[in-house]
Amino acid sequence: ARVPPRRLSPPRRAASPTRLDASSSSFVRSLSYPSLPFPLPSPTRPRDRPQTAANGPLESARLLVAIASIALILFQGPKGDGVVNSLNENRVFGSASEAKSAVDYVTAGLIGSFIVLSAILAANQ
Repeated sequence: ARVPPRRLSPPRRAASPTRLDASSSSFVRSLSYPSLPFPLPSPTRPRDRPQTAANGPLESARLLVAIASIALILFQGPKGDGVVNSLNENRVFGSASEAKSAVDYVTAGLIGSFIVLSAILAANQ
């Protein structure tokens, strides 16, 4: 004999929702935020901060270092060609490994100086 499938009964309706008013609910009245032991700083917008002209030369130096490091990195080839090859052809250095080493040191110095300048500028703000 085949058993007929059970029919599901419709979901029961929940009781009518009650409104929570601050005057009628003791729970809502009991919510209070503790006061902080220190005052919160007032939010300042970036345009409200005073502009200092002392950071101008540092910003310019950081921009020049960033452009120089990007250019030097882009001019380096993936297999040692590019700037290293041209330095080796002009006999600026004795060998290609010396030229590559010099270019690597200059690149590392530029990136390091960019990081230092960024840290100094961040500390001044």
